Amino acid sequence: MLNDNNRGTPPASSSTEAQTDHQEMIERLLSERQIIVASNRGPVTFRQRGDGTFSARQGSGGLVTAVSAVLQGQQAIWIAAAMNTGDRRRARAAAEAGDTLITPESGSKFKLRYVVPSEKAYYRYYNVISNPLLWFLQHYLWDTPRAPDITRETWEAWTGGYVAVNQMFADEIAVACDACDQEPIILLQDYQLYLVGGMVRKQRPNAILQHFIHIPWPDPDYWRLLPMEMRRQICEGLLGCDIVGFQTPDHARSFLYTCEAYVPGCSIDYADRAVDWNGRHIIVRSYPISIDTDAVRRTAYSQEARAYERYLPQHWNEYTILRVDRAEPSKNIVRGFHAFDQFLEDHPDFLNRVNFIAVTQPSRMDVEEYRDYLDDVSAIVGRINAKYANVETGWQPIHLIMGESYPRVLAAMKWYDVMMANSIIDGMHLGAKEAALINERNGVLILSEGAGAVQQLGEWALVVAPADVEGTARALYEALTMPQRERQRRSAMLKQMVEQDDVTVWFRHQLVDIADLVVGNDTDAKEQTAVPAKAQ
Repeated sequence: MLNDNNRGTPPASSSTEAQTDHQEMIERLLSERQIIVASNRGPVTFRQRGDGTFSARQGSGGLVTAVSAVLQGQQAIWIAAAMNTGDRRRARAAAEAGDTLITPESGSKFKLRYVVPSEKAYYRYYNVISNPLLWFLQHYLWDTPRAPDITRETWEAWTGGYVAVNQMFADEIAVACDACDQEPIILLQDYQLYLVGGMVRKQRPNAILQHFIHIPWPDPDYWRLLPMEMRRQICEGLLGCDIVGFQTPDHARSFLYTCEAYVPGCSIDYADRAVDWNGRHIIVRSYPISIDTDAVRRTAYSQEARAYERYLPQHWNEYTILRVDRAEPSKNIVRGFHAFDQFLEDHPDFLNRVNFIAVTQPSRMDVEEYRDYLDDVSAIVGRINAKYANVETGWQPIHLIMGESYPRVLAAMKWYDVMMANSIIDGMHLGAKEAALINERNGVLILSEGAGAVQQLGEWALVVAPADVEGTARALYEALTMPQRERQRRSAMLKQMVEQDDVTVWFRHQLVDIADLVVGNDTDAKEQTAVPAKAQ
């Protein structure tokens, strides 16, 4: 199982018998081992009521859904940072009551432990190092002649923020492990916690650790933007784990290259995708994340989503192009509009007949680059609308819808003819999968080859290079003039791929590999204890 390097398509062993074997492995693993999940954001957020009690609101992220679906009665321990006032107050109330674990609500599949750094430490860890430094680096977003500058303040944020908060997570995980009968399964998440695996390994040498990285991993040359000490600490922190998981085989391979470049004494096995370092064998794998298909459908056809369908049709036209993104640089929104401009210039017969609907959510407005990019988006929309708008009919080509409303997003996804997902680089681009699942018009997907989703969906999408404005304009024309039978074929295959590889499949693949690892460790331990007996 651990030699299956590419999880992008259903494995050859996915027969009914193999699936049964895998399910039995997972059930045995969960019956014997506690699951500990650690992430910056927890599965719920708390709000304190006027009477002093607390209400909990569960998050809708794929990780929460996947873990909930697979646990089957077991309660996972989830360790997260207290991110708002309600979380901090709930953590304080639990500590005063002597509760080591917080149960959010009756029937919850999680028990919580909070890491509560000072506001200054959290700001340095999250707003200086994690965002924007690591996020921008891993999405190739830095304008390198001008930024980033690693200043004294950056170093202070690294040591007094990122390193310090990662150590708090590691310490909290170690305390949770002490209460378990056997070594638990520790699942670390994403770029905020790169150092935790190595820190836990020092405290618990026999820990079972996996780290999944939800965003891209750039090649070694780009990591040189960071000082050697930082990039080496990041790599060595991840190599404290038993398994390091990525969205795509390309990202996994880039990690191997980075370790070879910056970790002294490591040995890389590119064929098996593994690293030998400090006497340990670390497996590197790809697990493409997906969506909770049932939950997406429920929301798409909920009363709230249907309420949006009363006014959304006013934005539709004979042909409708849709994009749904956070308004941030990696999503490549401005180039997408430039391509639309080129399309209209080349094909004026589509004037008055096509609308481009852009549903965008402002994101991280405390980061200057994000604010500037949102200004760029608004400016290009204004220029294109001014260039092509028909005053007599009231037609304008682009409709920009700002704000966060997930039901509205899904309501819009049901009715597009073309979905544009031309991000510069993405870990996955789950919006492309949501759109493929629920669209009712045999819509065509235009997908960037920089998005992780292209590994699974590219065969049935129109794939474009993210900087190729001309190629994207041509793809728009091909999509809008594609024969109906071909649209139906592509749409059906996209939907089938998303349905058969939903978010629970993503999580189960990881658990099967962890179960293989645990069995291998147990076998090795038995053989080692048997040697002295034979010698006697």
